[in-house]
Amino acid sequence: MRELLVSAILATLAVLCCASPAFAHGGAFAAPNAGPSVLRGSAPSGASGGNSASGGAPATGVPGGVASPEGWEFWWEANKDRYLNLRSHLGSHQTASGDLGVLSGKGRRTPDAWSNRPTHDDIMLKIVPNLLGLIGSEDDGNILDSSILALARSVPADAETKVFEAALSLLAHNELSVQTSATISLGVLGTKAGVDVLTALMMDTSVGRRAVGGGEVPRVVRAFGALGLGFIDHPRSVQSLVRVIETLPDSERDTKVCAIVALGLMENELIHQAVPVLIEQLENRRLDTYIKSFIPTTLAKMAGGTLREAVVPLLDAFKKRSTDDAVRQSVAIGLGRLATMADTDVVDALSDYATRGRDVQTRHFAFISLGKIGARDTSPDERRGAHAALVRLLGKETLKPSEKSNAPWAAIASALYARGEAHSDRRNDIADRLWGAYGDTRNASHRAACVIALALMGANEHAPTLYGDFLDSKDNDFRGYAAVALGLMGFDNAKPVFRGMIQSKSVPPTVRLQLATSLGLLGDQGAIDLLVSTLETTKTLGVSSAVAKAMGLIGNASALPPLLAVANDGRKPSLARAFAAVGLGLVAERGELPFNARLSEDNNYRPRVPALDEILAIL
Repeated sequence: MRELLVSAILATLAVLCCASPAFAHGGAFAAPNAGPSVLRGSAPSGASGGNSASGGAPATGVPGGVASPEGWEFWWEANKDRYLNLRSHLGSHQTASGDLGVLSGKGRRTPDAWSNRPTHDDIMLKIVPNLLGLIGSEDDGNILDSSILALARSVPADAETKVFEAALSLLAHNELSVQTSATISLGVLGTKAGVDVLTALMMDTSVGRRAVGGGEVPRVVRAFGALGLGFIDHPRSVQSLVRVIETLPDSERDTKVCAIVALGLMENELIHQAVPVLIEQLENRRLDTYIKSFIPTTLAKMAGGTLREAVVPLLDAFKKRSTDDAVRQSVAIGLGRLATMADTDVVDALSDYATRGRDVQTRHFAFISLGKIGARDTSPDERRGAHAALVRLLGKETLKPSEKSNAPWAAIASALYARGEAHSDRRNDIADRLWGAYGDTRNASHRAACVIALALMGANEHAPTLYGDFLDSKDNDFRGYAAVALGLMGFDNAKPVFRGMIQSKSVPPTVRLQLATSLGLLGDQGAIDLLVSTLETTKTLGVSSAVAKAMGLIGNASALPPLLAVANDGRKPSLARAFAAVGLGLVAERGELPFNARLSEDNNYRPRVPALDEILAIL
């Protein structure tokens, strides 16, 4: 079911970005002998990349009108979870009132009577027994892989053992999608009991082969085993992952890449041992370019993004003429996480490439990194000249770009910069510039970027005008992003219209998800009722996945009873039941963000690796 869901969602959402010739049309990995599965980016489950609840692809939600992976929309879809963070918004809903709202602290708070998260009892007495019951009684692969991942991402420590045992029992299932969901669930569960079995799966040992029922461990299961070790973050796994990176042939691309990415999830006391190995591999001319392209972002994420020793080798790689475009793109992203305004060589190199660089995607990522580097500086007065130059650069490229495609990226970068706590004195000027750029262009994508940028920096005074433009527009892509922006701005007047559009079958699934996201940001209780009703009746994969995702983003405990009812109703289509299970996992997720947000955030989504695509596609 995962493959089915992945393929359907990829098609529905028109996820077109792909640098790899083998997957040039955004197709998801079709594992040999694997049955369709919800989790695999298609439908409900939640793990192996392609099914159900997983949801789609690295850029899940990119609107159909976006034809190029170089568009800013792909970056936004990969990184938006942290900026939206609906669950935190629900506890402090802001209403647009003509000021800078969230960031300035001037937004008018409204009573928050409904944003209750599921309690420990909700999870232990309702979710856990119901989903374990489904695993014990159902044969449908979509329901099984959706249920096990939902459990793994939501259960508290006192239920880990039961879920661990359930996941182990599914490793030998006859559907590969269920095997892969069980594998990643062992990692998401986070218990150190999973280290040995995941290592055995990754290394394809005799223990691993017995766990999957005999025969070689499927490649995608090996890759998921590596990622699972990253989620658990046990010191003992560092050397196992390093060994895979050093000894596995490049033909085992999925497992090797996932081992690299897994290190980027780790913060344990031994993670520094991997740094020299990764730097050596970054300089290895014989290493497959696609594999190498995942090293810079991993170096930037390891140890919580504190490995300053990686800045110099990353900058060296950025400047080398022989560096492949995919690697340089990743380096640009990595420098955005690690460098500071004091690293003048880095700031100069990124600034120069942003305006004169040859590779379009590297230019665009350079803008984002410059905005982030500037935002982190808590002592801008000490580097007043550098900040002034950066603001001028972003302003010029927003209004009169050296290349037309730079404009939306410079707009987003300007907003990221303005979010820095030490830059309040520049916010009004930046907001005025963005508003001017919004009015000067007729390009719907550029206008949408300006809208999102204004919302990110809390320029709520423009909400009434933006709402009028939303009502007047016929462009679905613009309307979707404008809806999200209005939610971030706290524009309550939009609620009735958004509710009506969610119920309209003429509104595309991606726009419904954006509308539901907006209602979640606005703290609208009615959104849950509408979403549940839609889930019960829809027969469309795209709509089902959008609904499940929206309910999970909102994270309201009031969604539990109707979701449980759908999941347990044998008369409902298996797809609806699987997505209901996905929704339960999303609503009750332990963390503030989806478990795979750390993978999609600051990830170079251009080089495509099937196994990683599957994980990123999970809802």
